[in-house]
Amino acid sequence: MVVTAVLAALVTIAALVAVGKLRTRDTSVPGVEAALPTTSISANGFDCGNAPCGVVATQSVAGSSVELLADAHGGNGRFQAGAVVLQTTITELGARLTTGSLSCVQASVSACLVDAPLNGGRIAQLFIERAGTWRSVDKPYFSDAGIVVLGNVSGSDAPEVSVVDSNPVLARVYGLDGSVVGCTKKYSYPAQLRGWPNVRLQASDLRACP
Repeated sequence: MVVTAVLAALVTIAALVAVGKLRTRDTSVPGVEAALPTTSISANGFDCGNAPCGVVATQSVAGSSVELLADAHGGNGRFQAGAVVLQTTITELGARLTTGSLSCVQASVSACLVDAPLNGGRIAQLFIERAGTWRSVDKPYFSDAGIVVLGNVSGSDAPEVSVVDSNPVLARVYGLDGSVVGCTKKYSYPAQLRGWPNVRLQASDLRACP
């Protein structure tokens, strides 16, 4: 029993340390699309942890309802789109979902972002719809400045993910495939970013990343 408890504690600590090290300047290409190592489950009759799921937030994408589900504490989250239900891995890392944790953009390739506070910043998980099928991006995005935004920046018919760094202060923009679209210039403080705190960048704000 003691050995089992120690192993469980080590696994939890390792996961939190990994998230704390996540930064959008990471050269390991954050947000590379991959299927999660979890299985989609039926939309009918399932629980979030040891209790029934409750609806935390709802968005409409292409006329269909997308729901963010969680337990009473915002943990054990689920992303539900039609008959597809996917687990929110950011809740497994300790994030707790709120009514503001779901944002979606409808486009030729639609996407939804699930985000929540964690370790003084904000962590987000990306879900992408192609040909009527939703899947999750494996690696989360983390902003130590607490800002991760889904929106159209480059002008293409697909949204991008904007992530704000605090040191130096700038925003990095990623395509849905995890590729770097560009960065803003460095600022003295975050409030100088366009639209702060509801950051809404434009293509003219972008340049090569440092």
